[in-house]
Order: sequence, then C-alpha cells, then structure tokens
Amino acid sequence: MRWALFSMSAKHSTGTAMVEFAFAASVFLMVTFATFEMALVVYSYNTISHAARECVRYAIVHSPTGPNPATAAQIQQITINDAAMPTAGALTAQSIAVTWPADPNMPSQKDAQCTISLNYSLGIPFLPSKTLPLTATARMLVSQ
Repeated sequence: MRWALFSMSAKHSTGTAMVEFAFAASVFLMVTFATFEMALVVYSYNTISHAARECVRYAIVHSPTGPNPATAAQIQQITINDAAMPTAGALTAQSIAVTWPADPNMPSQKDAQCTISLNYSLGIPFLPSKTLPLTATARMLVSQ
C-alpha cells in the first residue's frame, strides 16, 4: 500500500521538471538576447563616433577656405562610405550635419563640426520595440 502511494505521487510530478526548465530557459534566453542587443547598440554608437571623427578630419582638410574645398554633400558621402554600419543603409545624408562654427578661442579661425544622429531600434524577442537615439559629435580646428 505504501509503495502504491509513492508511485502515484511520482506519476503526478513528472511534468514539473519540464515546466521549471521552460521558465528557466525563457529567462536565460531573454537575458542572452538582451546582452547581444546591447552589444550591438554599443557597437553602433562606437561606429557613429568613429564616423564623426573621420568626417571632421576630412572636413578640416577640405574646408571651404582650403585649396581643395569640398561641399557638405561630398563630406557626407565620404562619411557614409567610411562608416560600416551593422544594418545596411542605416546612415543617410540627412543624419549627418556638417558645419563650420567660429572657434571660441580664436575668433579669426573656424572649426569643422560633424554631428551624426542615428535612431537605433531595439529588437529583443518577447519585449516591446524601443528606439534609442544615438548622437555623436566631433569638432576640430580647420587646418587651412
């Protein structure tokens, strides 16, 4: 009789391990996907920061007052070609602003400033989609 009670309770508890695994695995996978997605956000921010630095480097050499001037559209296109974004076509000319503000330390000189804005949409499974605005700005003194 005692043996029959033990085997009866064992039959009813056979599915608990599967349910516990399902809960634990779903939490583990969600944390794993969130970690991957945040790594992609950091990579994207690093990419636009590097692209802003390259943009301003090109702009200081090819400023409107230099011997070989470039237009803002040309500088934007060089920046788009240089940036290797994780999602194709994420960086456009509208997201890159090239300006030549006056230098506060030397009013007779101009600076080159490049600001890149990117809206990154998070895609973590089973969570609502969010958009993160990423912005990087670089500014340097025009060399010519």
